[in-house]
Amino acid sequence: MSAAIALGRRERSAGRLADLFLSTVALYSLSLALPIMTLQIYDRILPSDDTGTLTLLIAGVLVALALECTLRLMRAYMIGWAGAAFEHRVACAAIEHLMAADLSRLPSHGVAGSVHRMAAIGQLKDFFSGQAITTMIEVGFVAVFLGLIAYVAGHLALVPIAVILIFGALVAFLGVRLNRRLRARGETDDLRYDFLIETLRGIHTIKAMALERLFSRRYEAFEASSCRANYAVARTASTLANLGTVAAHVMIASVVGFGALMVIDRTLSVGALIASLLLSGRLMQPVQKALHLWIQYQGYRLIHEQAASLFSVPTIARPDEAPSARAKQGELILQDVGFGFADDDWLFRHVDLELRPGETVTLSGDKGSGKSALLKLIAGVYPPGEGRVLIDGSPTVAFAPEELMSRVGLISTDGLIFRGTVRDNITRFGVVPEAQAVDVAKLLGIDKDLARLPDGFGTRLEGTLADGIPPGLKQRIAMTRALALKPKVILFDNADRGIDQQGYNLLFSLLGRVKPKVAMIIVSDDLNLQGLASRHLILGPDGLTEDDRTAGSRSNVQFYRELRV
Repeated sequence: MSAAIALGRRERSAGRLADLFLSTVALYSLSLALPIMTLQIYDRILPSDDTGTLTLLIAGVLVALALECTLRLMRAYMIGWAGAAFEHRVACAAIEHLMAADLSRLPSHGVAGSVHRMAAIGQLKDFFSGQAITTMIEVGFVAVFLGLIAYVAGHLALVPIAVILIFGALVAFLGVRLNRRLRARGETDDLRYDFLIETLRGIHTIKAMALERLFSRRYEAFEASSCRANYAVARTASTLANLGTVAAHVMIASVVGFGALMVIDRTLSVGALIASLLLSGRLMQPVQKALHLWIQYQGYRLIHEQAASLFSVPTIARPDEAPSARAKQGELILQDVGFGFADDDWLFRHVDLELRPGETVTLSGDKGSGKSALLKLIAGVYPPGEGRVLIDGSPTVAFAPEELMSRVGLISTDGLIFRGTVRDNITRFGVVPEAQAVDVAKLLGIDKDLARLPDGFGTRLEGTLADGIPPGLKQRIAMTRALALKPKVILFDNADRGIDQQGYNLLFSLLGRVKPKVAMIIVSDDLNLQGLASRHLILGPDGLTEDDRTAGSRSNVQFYRELRV
């Protein structure tokens, strides 16, 4: 997170800090014009009836007020721009970090938690855009105002000092309570967001099973907890804010009361009293801003922890230099590979395998043995916990993602559809040449199915159950995306599940066509797909063992020969 914050701070150069400092000093220097003018009017001009000097003073104060307004607008623009730049840079850095993250080490806070933490970045900008710095500079003027009050009114300066000390003690006490309640609200909101997103994901299933009332009641319970937490935070925060207003009124009343006594005792002039009163009002402005900053800081500490958790996910280490360009050969080598979602809880270890173009193996194992994890590891989705995975002689982590996807194609059970058109999905949003992707789509019969739709390949998909195309067609679209770059290593992970009969036949035919040219690992319960392989491997905790059964029947061999012809 510190590196990301440093990246976000890059826009905040020394020149900008100097501009903020000088503009703040100028603003508060100009704000002294009215108290000084008041002191001069009541103590010098009115007793002497000097109207010429009064006119000049009024003109000077008006000019000072105009300059103050202009400076405030300019400073607000600078702070707003710096905050937007910070949010943009850190949010982009967070997305880039997550794109390079080790998915096997993702935290368990869920999708809603990640969204909540991304939103937290926008709330950090007030502390890195210059707003906090200007507030601290303004707080420094409290001493200047107190010094001026002491200069013009003597012991009367003790009154605002006493009010500020009492006010500060109360703020510190309430700040601890506010921080505790903010943490409780954050935990409650994470649970509510997770439930909401999971409910919306499965809304069709919920409606099909008539569970709307049950889920509504459950959400009401989460909403009630969230409301109670928000109420507790709002009550404490409003108490702090109201405390600042009360302190300002108490200060004005105290200055007026004690100052009036000093005027009666002839130890203070009326002009000095009015000037002290104006200075006291000005003095409370930075104090109230500091209070607001303090309230924000209680939430900032929690927000900073949430945003930092985005950057705490380990990333896949990639070398600075990509491996030398080699033709796609389809050679797959696993050397003593081990993997687990926790370092002390291995799914499997000591996995060794060599696979070359034209070789196809099936992979089986007990439920939870890590078959899908092994395929994702080969595809570069997960890095190996130990050992090496080599594609064409180079480790998978050495390839750029685009290059690795052109060498390895993973066809998974749940083919993911992205929001966009069918064309966007099969071409990876323009990364793959459209003609090349359409050729693969034709082999899977997608073009014929889309010809029945008004927009064809331009049909828009949302990636949800609300899409107007059958699940089997969605699965073939996802397969097309995986195979569009014509990878030399194909990983098949039960992708035949949920596909219709026509799609199954086309898929089987396609795999038979590419079998002599690629290295292929098949995970499937389908006997026909298993018949494509010449070897059968079983995955266990201690690696791969080979089953000596015959993988392909004579009829399958004859079928492959016909396909080659």
